[in-house]
Amino acid sequence: MNSDLLIAAEQYARNILENELPDGYVYHNLDHTQQVVQLVEKIGHHSKLSGEEIELLKIAAWLHDLGYLHTYVDHEEKSSEMARAFLSTQGVEPKLMKKVTDLIYATRIDHEPNTFLEQVIRDADLSNLGTPDALESSELIRQEWKTFSDRDFTDEEWNQFNYDFFSNHDYHTAYAQEFLGPLKQQAQRRLKKRVKVKKKQKAAAKQAMLEMKLEETEVQLDKAKSRLKKMKKLRPDRGIETMFRTTYRTHINLSSIADNKANILLSINAIVLSIIFTKVMDKFEDFDNYVIIPGLIIILVCMTTIVFAILATRPKVNSGIFTREDILNKKTNLLFFGNFHSMNLGDYLWGIDQMMKDAEYLYGSMTTDIYFLGKVLAKKFQLLRIAYNIFMYGMGLAVISFIVAFLLAYWGGTA
Repeated sequence: MNSDLLIAAEQYARNILENELPDGYVYHNLDHTQQVVQLVEKIGHHSKLSGEEIELLKIAAWLHDLGYLHTYVDHEEKSSEMARAFLSTQGVEPKLMKKVTDLIYATRIDHEPNTFLEQVIRDADLSNLGTPDALESSELIRQEWKTFSDRDFTDEEWNQFNYDFFSNHDYHTAYAQEFLGPLKQQAQRRLKKRVKVKKKQKAAAKQAMLEMKLEETEVQLDKAKSRLKKMKKLRPDRGIETMFRTTYRTHINLSSIADNKANILLSINAIVLSIIFTKVMDKFEDFDNYVIIPGLIIILVCMTTIVFAILATRPKVNSGIFTREDILNKKTNLLFFGNFHSMNLGDYLWGIDQMMKDAEYLYGSMTTDIYFLGKVLAKKFQLLRIAYNIFMYGMGLAVISFIVAFLLAYWGGTA
């Protein structure tokens, strides 16, 4: 390592922080980075670190906040990427590059330092807590959070947040504990006073509000009881559930009846066809082919009846896939298996949970399910009616044609 690398890192960081950093960074800017660089050097000398270690810390300090150029949340990851890219252009060996990126990563607020160098850069990065204007600098951070991460605090929330943060934070190095710790404790005491005053004001306001509510309790209870009675009248849940249960049962019973009727037709026509093929069709020559036409008629009638009976019982299955957007827009019915059979269990449970939270969606889905069950039943019985008509009239026509065939055969034989 040499000073040329440190100079290059400083120039690289200055160029980005001065010229490319977006507007709105009122705290994490060049001033903050310079302060961290100065602090790591002070702590390093106080801790009797070697010149090489101090230079390593200063390089990491110059590069540790460059990730704010691209992102505010988890900027340390981006800072590490940018540091690796810069150090690669400088011909830095991987081992040294990793030391720098480890120090940058150590500035994460949730990171626990593993080495003394990490403790140094972490104390330097949070040195603002131990300055006379600690609370003023925290207001700058509050502005950045509102601008870049949509985290907007009230004064009360911010004072409580800061107090908790100051209370849970400890400096690691002897320098920070000696020179920054006392000022941090002063800022912490100021925050504690603010929180206490706010709590007293809040308690007084709460007591006044409670007294006002107690005076209105009887009136509110009467109104609540009245509203409850009206809601019970407007929402006959038990009657609605009974209606849906009865309707579903009726539809299922009718569907079962239709399937049984179709099975009867299939069985009868299968028997008739086997009789025709085994008992009648082999005697065409005995009747001088008079029975060919009646035989073909009955075969055609049986086959047509079987086709319509099968159509009445043939199941139809949808793709079985829905999206979360369909659920949120109430465009799918999860009560019908055809709409979800290809989905995974997690998505189905999420969809059912959303449906149960929305009474309108739930009742609407049940109503839709009943409607389409009715459509299916109507189609089943329509096909069954056609099948029974074909069977009834076709078998009558076949019987008449057989009679005519036998008479023709008989007259032909006597002649």
